[in-house]
Amino acid sequence: MRRTLLARHAPVGVLGILILSVGAGAHHGAAAYDVGREIVVKGTVREWRWTNPHTRIHLSVRRADGALELWDAEGPPLTWAEQRGWSNATLRTGETVSLVLYPSRSAPHAGLVKRIERATGEVLPVSRPWLDDRPSR
Repeated sequence: MRRTLLARHAPVGVLGILILSVGAGAHHGAAAYDVGREIVVKGTVREWRWTNPHTRIHLSVRRADGALELWDAEGPPLTWAEQRGWSNATLRTGETVSLVLYPSRSAPHAGLVKRIERATGEVLPVSRPWLDDRPSR
């Protein structure tokens, strides 16, 4: 009887685990971004947000015509950033950086950070292997 009960309910448990793992993959997915393209945006850090679930960089970008664009870039999750030695002091307001981004599919001035390049030449990679190892268009 006990074995029959376990055999009857095991598929439900497996299904639950599968559903939860798909949800986690969707959260960390990149469907909102065009991961087949990369763009580079150079500007001044307005704000470096050290928050869950992802860090964020708000960047002021001066266009060729002198107009100012405000960009919103999604950075890595805090745990990834911490594993790479980043902290809430990694970027400073007023610092000039170039962001290599996968552009947003829906917002004109937004993207997913692939790497940050400082004016000093230092590179801060985010390292999302399932994205970064793909060829760019």
